[in-house]
Amino acid sequence: MILILSNKWDVTVDFVVKELQNRGHPYLRINTEDLPEVDVTTELPNFSITVEKQGEKTELSEEIGSIWYRRPGKPYEFADEDKKPDQATVEYIREQWEAWLNSLQTLSGVTWINHPEDNRRMESKIHQLRLADKLGFRIPETTVTNSGPDVLETFDRHGTVISKALSSPLITETEQDEFVFSVHLEDPPSVDDESLKVCPTIFQEPFLPKTDYRVNVIGDTVIPVRIEAKAGEQVAVDWRTEKEAVRFVQDSLPQKIEDLCRDFVDEAGLIFGAIDLVEVDGEYVFLEINPNGEWGWLQKPWDIPIAEHLTDHLIEHDNEAEVQ
Repeated sequence: MILILSNKWDVTVDFVVKELQNRGHPYLRINTEDLPEVDVTTELPNFSITVEKQGEKTELSEEIGSIWYRRPGKPYEFADEDKKPDQATVEYIREQWEAWLNSLQTLSGVTWINHPEDNRRMESKIHQLRLADKLGFRIPETTVTNSGPDVLETFDRHGTVISKALSSPLITETEQDEFVFSVHLEDPPSVDDESLKVCPTIFQEPFLPKTDYRVNVIGDTVIPVRIEAKAGEQVAVDWRTEKEAVRFVQDSLPQKIEDLCRDFVDEAGLIFGAIDLVEVDGEYVFLEINPNGEWGWLQKPWDIPIAEHLTDHLIEHDNEAEVQ
């Protein structure tokens, strides 16, 4: 059986669930914001983990062969305020469920796509760039700093720079979450700009004009997608800011670059990864990888068959566990 850990608003999961249903393969989906509605029991020293959901019990330690660690939420995350305990109690409950979810990592003979620790480690953009460089990708000249003089020195080298967040670019707000996109800075800031000192930021040499690629790697399967403007113009510096103005076309890459993408994901300890590349004058440059990247918007309406390949891998690893 395949265990899916996600949240109930993740449409991407729905594509894989539909594939599993079409193929008649058993799965258990746990939307983690609803965990308080699920009964779980862990027994020791005769180790077992049992989950009861809607009256059906699953013995995880015996039945689960692969786990898709998608994008788990938090208990009460989308609950109405009048249905939540007080904030201190909510935090306590979340910590206890997080500890239980972490205990699933003790399950033996299980393949994770991806293991939470591998996801966490590969969220580091500095780690990503060092690994890409080691494997033979070209990477942008990069300065990570909160020093005004060092930012100006980067401008002196390149004329203009690309600025992006060092870690998660999502800012959680009460009303609506905000996303920090990559920005092309054409004018240098003041050397004593106090906003620079607040935290380190990535400043990179710009590659413009460029052709963007989102490369989804699933095991040995590499699915490159070229991103192009619908009106035939240049794609924005960060194409996510103009998603409605671009189209996504399944494409191919030079064999060397495809192999590098595959090698990167393998060396990173991942099975799935969404790699961002740009092509400039026939040369491909590694920008970053999202180890748990979103792809539902490629599956539909652009008919990029990621769900099919991901389902293949989940089932393959599940069946391998049964053989063992």
